[in-house]
Amino acid sequence: MAAVMFRLLLLAAGLATAEIGLGSALVDGSAAGWALTLLAGLPLIVAGSAGFMVPLLGWPRQKGDSPDA
Repeated sequence: MAAVMFRLLLLAAGLATAEIGLGSALVDGSAAGWALTLLAGLPLIVAGSAGFMVPLLGWPRQKGDSPDA
């Protein structure tokens, strides 16, 4: 349960950071807003999403492990 909460927090932090950055980037044309969106927001979104996608796709964790077991 702690792992799911951590992934949700990463995803929420990434989405919030991207939204804050995009607001100032699109309205004011701020370079800092674009940097906040691209350098902080997107990596957090990818990290949070990957945490959910890997278990859902059922990729084996070690070589030789079967996802059916």
